[in-house]
Amino acid sequence: MVQKKCTRCGWEGDEAELVMVNICPDCSTGHSPLWRLMKKLYDVECPNCSWRSSPDMAKKEPECPRCGDEYLFTLETI
Repeated sequence: MVQKKCTRCGWEGDEAELVMVNICPDCSTGHSPLWRLMKKLYDVECPNCSWRSSPDMAKKEPECPRCGDEYLFTLETI
């Protein structure tokens, strides 16, 4: 199991506990709660560059389950 640690709040946990969010593949918008990809009927749309496609075409990146920070690092297991 891969252990991750949040750089903002210090949360440590398993990779399976991370929240996966949709990210725009063109401009990487989506981590900020104010700039999430918007759901439009069956598609998602980027509020920054107007990219639009199905949700499975968007990149998925992990965030901290406690604070929502995207900057995580891997803890080395001994």
